[in-house]
Amino acid sequence: MFKELSFIVGAAALVAATGAQAHAVPPSRFLETAKPYAPYEFLIGDWYSKVPGENLTLHQQFRWGPGNAYIMYSTYLVAPGQPEQLHFEGLMVWNGKSKALDFLFAVQPPSGAEEKGTVTAGSDGTVVREVEMTDSSGKAEHFRQTFRKGDAGTVVTSLTQQTAKGWQASGPGDLVMERHQATADASR
Repeated sequence: MFKELSFIVGAAALVAATGAQAHAVPPSRFLETAKPYAPYEFLIGDWYSKVPGENLTLHQQFRWGPGNAYIMYSTYLVAPGQPEQLHFEGLMVWNGKSKALDFLFAVQPPSGAEEKGTVTAGSDGTVVREVEMTDSSGKAEHFRQTFRKGDAGTVVTSLTQQTAKGWQASGPGDLVMERHQATADASR
């Protein structure tokens, strides 16, 4: 019995060590030289915005994937006295052909809705997220979210929706994103 137990423990240790090594992400020479994510680095971190006219806070989180190979973007709704509620989450990945980030997000999991599209950075530093949101019935709507650097280390974001009359403001207009202090301290 002792021999069998020793074999099982030894095999489990070998599998665990092998599994950990199999998931290591080696540095990419392309990412080191081309730096396709450089225009988006200012967004990395935890950001909070008070929603005007509502007792609600928006928490947006941008974080690196392993080896800085992609950006994970999550947005949460925060109401006083309640836990954060995930609004959407997904990956933004560099597409060498389009020279943009492609993204796919699950919206209000497990609603069956998704957002997909592209994220680009303009020459003025403005980041634009072009969104096609599809609900669980297949109905699609189009949105555009912008991010631009604001004063004192803030970021200003806004959302518009494509309508029959063109692009219209969606939501409260410009929201000022303030970096969570712990995130700001860690990035220094």
